[in-house]
Amino acid sequence: MIKLFAGLGNPGKEYENTRHNFGFIALNAIAEAKRLEFKNWNNVADISFCGVNSENGGGKIFLFKPLTFMNLSGTPLAAFMNYYKILPEEIAVLYDDFSIPLGEFRLRMSGSDGGHNGIKSIIRSLNTQNFARMKLGIGKVSEFMKTSDYVLSKFRQEDKEKIELIKQKSIEFFDAVIEYGLEKAVSTIR
Repeated sequence: MIKLFAGLGNPGKEYENTRHNFGFIALNAIAEAKRLEFKNWNNVADISFCGVNSENGGGKIFLFKPLTFMNLSGTPLAAFMNYYKILPEEIAVLYDDFSIPLGEFRLRMSGSDGGHNGIKSIIRSLNTQNFARMKLGIGKVSEFMKTSDYVLSKFRQEDKEKIELIKQKSIEFFDAVIEYGLEKAVSTIR
């Protein structure tokens, strides 16, 4: 059973609404839908949690946003998981992916970092690739732009509808994981 949903992004006002913060945006949508508030955890993360009862068991489900920069996401996540005795196969990470068109997503049970520095940090800190992910499409990088500039660019007004769709799909993924478990959620959410 998934016990923790982690959304990746960069802390600070200047990074709000950027493509690289899509994980934060999705996690905030889940928290808002469930009427949850984030609180600071040891100055390295914002966390929230809810209690659940489902056919897959009960207990606390944590929402986790690291407050380190993207490239160091794994350090606070590993510390939190160690403190609460959460295993890598009990987490799902939501993050941006420029190989997927904006408005689309992919669910994976495990895999490589795919060049994403936040995922690379998590794999390094947890010493495994064995954790679920929801890869949130941010669209292809323009040939005229550096990748770092693109992922740190703000979403445009015309992107709003597609962002709302992904926020809704993130909530559906969360609900399906709680209700049916990860494997069934991965095979049913489209």
